Amino acid sequence: MRKKFADCGPLFQALLCTYCLSSTLVIASENVSLEDDGIKQQELYLSIVLNQASSSTFGHFIQTSHDLLISRTTLQELQLKVSVPDAPQHAGFISLSQISGLSYNYNAAAQSIHLDVAVSFLQNNTVAGFIPIEAAKVNAQQIKPGVLFNYDFYAQATEDVWSLSGWNELRFFGFGAGSVLSISANHAYTQSKTSEELNSQILDTYWQKDFANRALTLTLGDSQSRALDWSRSTRISGIKLAKNYNLQPYQVTSPLASFKDSVLLPSTVDLLINGIQQSSSEVLPGQFNIQTAPSITGAGTAQLLITDLNGQQRIVNFSLFGTSQLLQQGLSDWDVSLGVNKLNYAVKSFSYGHDLLMNATFRHGLSNNTTLESHTEYSNDVALAGFGVVHRLPNTLGVLNGSYSYSELNQQAGQAFSAGYEWNNRLINFSMHHQQSDGNFGDLASGLGYAYIDRSDHIFLGVNTPLGQFGSSYAAQQYQGIDNEYLIFNWSYYFPSKSYLTLNMTRDLNEKSNTFFMSLNIPLDRQTNATMNAQKNTERNKVSASVRKTALQNQADWGWQSNIEYSDPSNYSLQGQLQRETSVGQWDLGFQNAKINDEDYSTVIGSARGSLVMMNRNLFAMRQSLNSFAVVSTEGVADIPVRLENRLVGKTNRKGLLLIDSLNPYQHNVVSIDTLDLPLEYKIESTQIDAVPYSSSGVYVNFPVYKMRSVQWVAVDKQNQPLKMGSRVWVQKTAPNLDNVEHTIVGRDGMIYLENPAASTVFVEQMGQVCRIDLPDFSAQYGFLDLGNLTCQ
Repeated sequence: MRKKFADCGPLFQALLCTYCLSSTLVIASENVSLEDDGIKQQELYLSIVLNQASSSTFGHFIQTSHDLLISRTTLQELQLKVSVPDAPQHAGFISLSQISGLSYNYNAAAQSIHLDVAVSFLQNNTVAGFIPIEAAKVNAQQIKPGVLFNYDFYAQATEDVWSLSGWNELRFFGFGAGSVLSISANHAYTQSKTSEELNSQILDTYWQKDFANRALTLTLGDSQSRALDWSRSTRISGIKLAKNYNLQPYQVTSPLASFKDSVLLPSTVDLLINGIQQSSSEVLPGQFNIQTAPSITGAGTAQLLITDLNGQQRIVNFSLFGTSQLLQQGLSDWDVSLGVNKLNYAVKSFSYGHDLLMNATFRHGLSNNTTLESHTEYSNDVALAGFGVVHRLPNTLGVLNGSYSYSELNQQAGQAFSAGYEWNNRLINFSMHHQQSDGNFGDLASGLGYAYIDRSDHIFLGVNTPLGQFGSSYAAQQYQGIDNEYLIFNWSYYFPSKSYLTLNMTRDLNEKSNTFFMSLNIPLDRQTNATMNAQKNTERNKVSASVRKTALQNQADWGWQSNIEYSDPSNYSLQGQLQRETSVGQWDLGFQNAKINDEDYSTVIGSARGSLVMMNRNLFAMRQSLNSFAVVSTEGVADIPVRLENRLVGKTNRKGLLLIDSLNPYQHNVVSIDTLDLPLEYKIESTQIDAVPYSSSGVYVNFPVYKMRSVQWVAVDKQNQPLKMGSRVWVQKTAPNLDNVEHTIVGRDGMIYLENPAASTVFVEQMGQVCRIDLPDFSAQYGFLDLGNLTCQ
């Protein structure tokens, strides 16, 4: 036998030794397996695929001779709900084979495991759909101090009287982060054959500072308190601190619509509201919650189109009711004013009361369906406290609101209450509201002589049909002993040609009289439309017709209007008006000829409105600006097109400046320039800048544009041979230290390229030696310059 093995050769003997060695290891391994099971086991850390979705969790497992155990920690990380006791002698681990409804496939080679579980196991909750937008940050380098002057003047001249009236505002901005100082006034001048009169009054004077991070606005000076649906506002001079969500325009304050369901496999969920797609989201196995900002008002339907990894689809239907009257759960909105009454507004300047008073309003989102409201006022003569609630009913049944207020005015107690209900969908719109007070109820305005309403009722029902929109309403009001009560019916219809017809009847229930009104609007083009009206009441019948072309707002344009109105031969009027809209203001000029009770009147009218801005030592004229704006600079380069949100707004003037008169405060406003019209010798570092202005302020948007001088030449030695590629190059007035970092290197065939060289002397290092190149004078030249061959000496 031994001889036979010996005759088999060395290869066979080597294979035989390998086999004997592996057999010995296997026998040893089997001997170990005969020992206690607690010894024969191994810990595994495996990548996990759960219901065909890859997980970032590396699971902790124990493999025994007959089972695979998973740690409870891994189950928690996978958000799987499992109610199975621990495996014997393995605390904190559960046998996979003991979990009913779970199957697995362990791949030892890939060190991974695929788990498939029923949906009841899955506790993962994916929130998707609505993506909050981060608040825009104001760039302090764009803020420059300046002064704005708004004006609006109107002139009228007849045969006997000439009058001029106007309003203006002087506003200082940029002198502090988010602060403005504003002074407004109105003026009236009248001149007749026998007299002339000039009146001017200061309207409001205030300093205002915004704290955007906290959504707070502080006002010192004249302000107007905030009013709820069941309270009145008051002009107060003093200090006002208010929550102001306009400083965070990307924050949604109304409750988000939420749609929940679950999926077994990774899926795509498309959300549709009233048939219009709102979002598309990828969700993992388990529960999911698709949220969206309110996009409808009233009752509507939502659908979730769920498509899983295998392409199977299902649709889940929801009903929803959207309203802007509610606050998100946990959000608060408030306003507190402390000061004195501002009296004789627009009648007398700087007229104030003497008694200290307080006015405060508070709203809070108790839940996404309920918002609480409160209001209080206090002075020496008035004490008032009120409470209100807005509640969205379940099952899209509508919105209820109500309030109750108690007051003491001049030591007399009074009460007021209100109640309302609203419901609407795409076909029906219904609302009703009632407000009532007893004769003694009063607020701060009542203390100034403005009586509170005694009773008010309003009911409205509207229906949308293919035959038009039908509406009816009932309105009644009792104020200072005077009753008014009306019943209104109307119908309107949009024709396929986009013409619009309206019929209206108003019934005065007290006077037992009717008023009929008809209006037909016919669009002639995008800017021009014709309107015809007819009215009939107990006193007079009247017909009118007009044609109007509206000037475009974003460019220089002309507009005009002509109008005729006729009642009878003794009462009629003819009117024509011309309008000019430009980037620096708006002007109107018109003429009217009228006969009133057989008296002839001719009137010439004119108006002008706009703004003047002084900013960064430059004066600009622009359209009237009641909000934010920007000055764009291209470093003196004229006629460069400027765009706002990809919309052309103008070209820079001869100083390289352009004023954009309408920016959204505390929002991203993308300002860009069109470099196609930029001369070749100019270079620009950025063609797009994000401008974020403060409220009622300006920003300075600077595009660094400068002239370029690109120079290239072939550097040769004294033998007219190109210098070696890779040789170090310095651009400076004096010979360089070879330890210094070079500015550039010599390119192929001795080529050297420089942009805007800082000196006219160039040094080149060749094999430890430095030679010098003197550049010619090209200070008056820009663009690309090819200097040919230059000798390095």
